[in-house]
Amino acid sequence: MGNNNEEQRINEGSDEEMTIVGFRRSYPKLILTWLGVIFSGGILLIFMAWKKAILMKLTHTRCSVEDAEKVLLVDMYEQQFVEIVVRPSDKSLPSKQHTYFYNKKIKYIWDYQHSKFIKVEGLEVRNCANFHSLVDGLHTTESVFRLQHYGKNSIFIEVQPICRLVLNEIKSPFYIYQMFIVVVWMIQIYYQFALCIVFLSMMSITATVWETRKQSKALRDAVHTEAIVTVLRDGKEVQKPSEDLVPGDVILLPQSQFIMVCDAVLLSGNCVVNESMLTGESTPITKVPVPNDPNTRFNTIVNKRNTLFCGTQVLHSRSVDGSPVKAVVYRTGFTTSKGELVRAILFPKPINFKLYSELFKCMVLFFVIGIPPIIYTSIIWIQLQAYTKDIIIIVVDVLTFLVPPVLPAVLTSINAHAQRRLRKHGIYCLNSRYINFCGGLDVVCFDKTGTLTEDCLDISGVVPIDDGRFERAVKHLSHLPNSPLIKAMATCHSLTKVDGKLLGHTLDVKIFEAIGWDLEEPSFGDQVPFEKVPPRIVYPKNSDFPHQPASAAIAVVRQFPFESLLRRMSVVAKCQGSNHFEVFLKGAPELVCSLSRSETVPENFKEVLEFYTRQGFRVIGVGSRHLDPQISWDEVLKMPREELECNLEFQGLVVLQNRLKPETVPTLNILKEADIRTVMVTGDNLLTAITVARECGMVEECDSVISVEARLIAADPTIPGSKMRLQVHYEYAKLPGFSEKLSIGQNGMVDDICVAAIGDGRYHIAMEGTTFNLIRLHENQLLKKVVLKGTIFARMLPEHKLFLIETLQNLGHQVGMCGDGANDCGALKTAHAGVSLSVAEASVASPFTSTQQNIKCIPEVIKEGRATLAATFGAFRYMVCYCFVLLAAVLMLFWDGQKPSDGGYVIIDIVLNLLPPIIFGSTHAYPGLVKRPPTRSIISFLPQFSMFSFMLIQIGVYVLAYEYTLMQPWYEPFEYKIEETHVPAASHSGTAILSVNMMSYVIAATIFSPGPPYRKSFFSNKIYTGVIIVEFFLVSYLTIYPADFLAKFINLRRAPFLEYHLILYALSLANFIISFLWEVYFIQGFLFEYVVPALRRLRGPIHKFEKLQLDLASNTKWPPVGRYEITSVRENFNDEDADIPFSRHSSRRQQWMRRSSELRHSMLVGLKLSKGDSMEEESEETMSFVTFREGKSKVKTGSSIHSDQNFV
Repeated sequence: MGNNNEEQRINEGSDEEMTIVGFRRSYPKLILTWLGVIFSGGILLIFMAWKKAILMKLTHTRCSVEDAEKVLLVDMYEQQFVEIVVRPSDKSLPSKQHTYFYNKKIKYIWDYQHSKFIKVEGLEVRNCANFHSLVDGLHTTESVFRLQHYGKNSIFIEVQPICRLVLNEIKSPFYIYQMFIVVVWMIQIYYQFALCIVFLSMMSITATVWETRKQSKALRDAVHTEAIVTVLRDGKEVQKPSEDLVPGDVILLPQSQFIMVCDAVLLSGNCVVNESMLTGESTPITKVPVPNDPNTRFNTIVNKRNTLFCGTQVLHSRSVDGSPVKAVVYRTGFTTSKGELVRAILFPKPINFKLYSELFKCMVLFFVIGIPPIIYTSIIWIQLQAYTKDIIIIVVDVLTFLVPPVLPAVLTSINAHAQRRLRKHGIYCLNSRYINFCGGLDVVCFDKTGTLTEDCLDISGVVPIDDGRFERAVKHLSHLPNSPLIKAMATCHSLTKVDGKLLGHTLDVKIFEAIGWDLEEPSFGDQVPFEKVPPRIVYPKNSDFPHQPASAAIAVVRQFPFESLLRRMSVVAKCQGSNHFEVFLKGAPELVCSLSRSETVPENFKEVLEFYTRQGFRVIGVGSRHLDPQISWDEVLKMPREELECNLEFQGLVVLQNRLKPETVPTLNILKEADIRTVMVTGDNLLTAITVARECGMVEECDSVISVEARLIAADPTIPGSKMRLQVHYEYAKLPGFSEKLSIGQNGMVDDICVAAIGDGRYHIAMEGTTFNLIRLHENQLLKKVVLKGTIFARMLPEHKLFLIETLQNLGHQVGMCGDGANDCGALKTAHAGVSLSVAEASVASPFTSTQQNIKCIPEVIKEGRATLAATFGAFRYMVCYCFVLLAAVLMLFWDGQKPSDGGYVIIDIVLNLLPPIIFGSTHAYPGLVKRPPTRSIISFLPQFSMFSFMLIQIGVYVLAYEYTLMQPWYEPFEYKIEETHVPAASHSGTAILSVNMMSYVIAATIFSPGPPYRKSFFSNKIYTGVIIVEFFLVSYLTIYPADFLAKFINLRRAPFLEYHLILYALSLANFIISFLWEVYFIQGFLFEYVVPALRRLRGPIHKFEKLQLDLASNTKWPPVGRYEITSVRENFNDEDADIPFSRHSSRRQQWMRRSSELRHSMLVGLKLSKGDSMEEESEETMSFVTFREGKSKVKTGSSIHSDQNFV
């Protein structure tokens, strides 16, 4: 497609990768194109509006990207954008001016060195020390150049004018078809329904434009922030508008609360920040200065504790020495974190809605079906020797019968009704089309903490250590002596005080308050009992500090905030009167154990830890270390973290309890009864997750849990041809109660029970994120098995959750996701239906947001989804049958030159068929969930058979009525007159056909309105029932004995005997009964409940997961519990080799993520982390791939558990 100069790729390896093609304006093409638009009656203009590529090819000539006046960009979703290229006014100064264009609010400039467009991002730095080299700020000339390069620091959203929004709406294919219908009907002077269509279309467009402008204005007002900022320019402090900030500027942060207007890296001082706008996490976070280390590469994800993000609220900023808190501007405008969030709202990922694509396929099918009627109509009217103009009008009029003109309005109203009902339940939907997805969910994944369990943790107690042995568990922390364990809990946190109130993680606040200590943050110049003023001092509340300083006061000199990548946090502190510094560390127990001296770790460490995690407790390990007294205050501030966090003395365990929310168990039982699989996806400990899964009912008492662990085995250099291998081990997880018996397998009886459980499929796979990722990368067939049988996925990072969702989807499942934190954003966006329990702006990643902070919303969403899906299919069948039974009646009238009158069309189109579909979706969802979901495909057998069988029954009734009329002795044949083509006289045959035809619409509105088990009963919707009853009596009246003015208006001709009309009415009632019995009892009852399931069983499985389930059911050797599976790993393994296609261009995304992973891996090596560490806290927004788990634990096992049974 053109040479390399004409076509390039930008943003390679990312989700925003695009193809870019250069174009220059061609005036000859432009003139010819506009002539084509005029001669085609605007049709060519429509195609150019639909496809930007057509517009560019018809009006421009391709050229090199460097010389382009406009560029055509095509992203990975085949979306097309045309952007104008702005060129420098003085081409002789390429270093000062540049060629650029904007796309999706991001600036791209021409790189003269590499001859390509590159994305303008943030400040270019190689390492963390580069930031400190900018501490004096920029010169004015440099800031002017950077402002030209980066653009203004503004997140301004332009509200599109009304005319443009209207044009965007009316260029859609359906509105074009509606305009065609209106024109045809106006030519026939059938203005009544044409005006109705115009009115409904105008109402729909007006509502859409109004809602779009309303949301745009609200978003503009919400995200646009301006402020006056203190900046260092030319070495002086100056006041500047925030929009003039450029990357590299040094800003001075005020001590009072303020909103960040850019992404900035902290150089000095500390800040307490509320990042709920970005992450949904309301807990304040402490930010610390970026390290002045030239050997540490900077990354916003790894160094997020050093980064102040745009849009976040800085609650407090301070420095120990009293100097201003400084930060370097890193990113501005739409390249900031807030800008990326806004761009995700403005330019969302396009959604492939299967239902709507199937509707369009049906439309095409109906046009194909309409070809024979068009041919038939042409032949009939030619034989009748009608005028050519009339023949053309009538033939074109037949096209208006093929697609229901108000179908989009009907589908929109159904979704609007469901959206309104969800809102009453406190569930808000950003895109109503997602509601249909919810109707087919068969798997729902849940985060644990804050979703299934309470967001806050309760302190159950601590297990201290004395002389290398665990002591009895202590429930009340205030009873603990002043030991290193107490000191660690008093100092090792990120708490701060704002207006006398402690701010920080809820867990830290609870622990700190439980031990009865207090915190002060002295200012520069304050009198403190230490050689220098520390950032904070902690002390027991009963010490009357600072009036009578006690020796128990501790100065927190240095802090390393918690990082989920490192799974720990630590501080360096100094006790009053002490001559040495101490290091206090807390984190994952296994991690603290690996960083501690082996002689300080109890021999029964593993058993004690397992004992508490099996009970569902969350456990944190604590360690400490005395530093050499020769190390000074200044030296300790410069020591690398890895030198401080080693050779620790293990001090004990802090045991926490995460209680289930009261709504969790009942809700999961509802889903289980509906045969909807539930999966736990958490960043917590595996044993804790397994216990919680059993407590909440995901794992039943009699089911066994099989823990899967994978690790890579290095190639043996002594063996020629040896390769790296993947070793996967399966073992029963130990659980309390009967499940524990199933797990042990000590004797034959228990082993038989275990085998039976596996043979019956009553087992659950549990694994950690590292194992999941290893299997995903190296053993794809095994991945399918473990995901199919997996119920508990622990230690999952955000990208692991995303890949799990994609794997389930590619196995054929329709997947829902429910979470409450920023860790879940990727999974929430990827799932078919993501439900966020966070009300913060971060929930824009999810199509559904629940104001009730529990999973009770999930059944409500599924019920509404099923009701909407059933209503959509019912409305579709109703509208299609309305069009085609009317077409059948009209074609029968065409046989001898008849046509319905305008009055007849008014009664049929407006009176009988306009109101029912509009209120079709107002019936409420059924209160319960059944095991079988509604049909998810409109082109499947049952909906199609239902429609076409109904049409055949109606046509048969019309034929009976027509033949019965011809048999009457008083029947007078219709005489066609060419001058009365469009206003024919009334006839007996036309009256018979129209009489029974009008009842067909009442029948369709009745039988196609679904009830239980997906929607409430037909009669529960009083408005809809009332409308149908009124229509029934109206049709009965018109069929039996209409008034003269109505008979004349509809063009009906009375028979000489009332008995004839009564027989026609009896035929209509028989039609009603037969159609009702056929649809409700035969199709929806017999076929849906018995025949279709039987045919599915005979046909065999369709989806991948169904086939895999059959294979596993017959394979009693998998999983090989108690044994290993070893697989060779290909040396040049690439994600593209995977059998499961995760998503389009996913390999590029994975390459980008792998590069981030390599950066983190280098950091881990630098910090000398042990292999096999596991994370205790919830995974945050970090990206890490393969973790090598080698070696064995340092501690021995076998001792008894010293614990307080009452505590447990």
